[in-house]
Amino acid sequence: MQNIPYAVLFLHAFPLNKNMYEEQFKALKKKNIPFIGIDYPGFGNTPVFKTFKSLSQYTDYIVSKIYEAGINKVIVVGDSMGGYIMFDMFKRHKEILKGLVFVSTRAEADTQEVKQARFTTIEKIKKEGKDFLIKAMLEAQTSPSTKQNETKMEKLKCLMLQATEEGIINALTAMAHREDNTSLLGKIDIPTIVIAGKDDEKVTPPPVVKNIADGIPNAKFYEIPNSAHLPPFENPEKFNEILIGFIKKFAF
Repeated sequence: MQNIPYAVLFLHAFPLNKNMYEEQFKALKKKNIPFIGIDYPGFGNTPVFKTFKSLSQYTDYIVSKIYEAGINKVIVVGDSMGGYIMFDMFKRHKEILKGLVFVSTRAEADTQEVKQARFTTIEKIKKEGKDFLIKAMLEAQTSPSTKQNETKMEKLKCLMLQATEEGIINALTAMAHREDNTSLLGKIDIPTIVIAGKDDEKVTPPPVVKNIADGIPNAKFYEIPNSAHLPPFENPEKFNEILIGFIKKFAF
């Protein structure tokens, strides 16, 4: 097995897959920075695991893939659901973490209202399929400038449509039952940056994301223009500038 001292790990948003980071993969490849992107079960190229109902199962699957690839430590980039997994990685697999990049995510657990909305969505998917959810996600997760770019919107739709209905249901269940991580913030003692999309009004508004940076000692917060919930996809140029600066400072 090969031995890779460090790599950048990309954890995707719901309901996408690792290819939402295509522009980051290209940029890191040019800089000869090792990286790995992993699809959650039921998304992208990973088949669904019927038993997956808790966030810890996603975490353990990802960590197993890191070890399988011969990687010793990772700088983790997690957008949305990816950020939830990062908190769990810090709690249970801190030894493999070298740096954290939280993107468009939150430390708080779901409110009862949000939980109920997820369960309602699950029941609707079982009856009607996933198309209504994809349409809603395309609307909620993108900025006005992204919506004007037909090519980007079509690509985003294609990424979302690769998700299986069972994979979506499992992920919604896991997110609804995740723990509150606000008390964990002050304990995070590895290099961290936090990134929000300036135009994210519906999913994780910048003040919500900034709460993470405010709670972590020495964490830096960035707002990226012309992006909402998916800054790496919507404004890759600015995102890559921040990400590569962070990687070079702390890892390679």
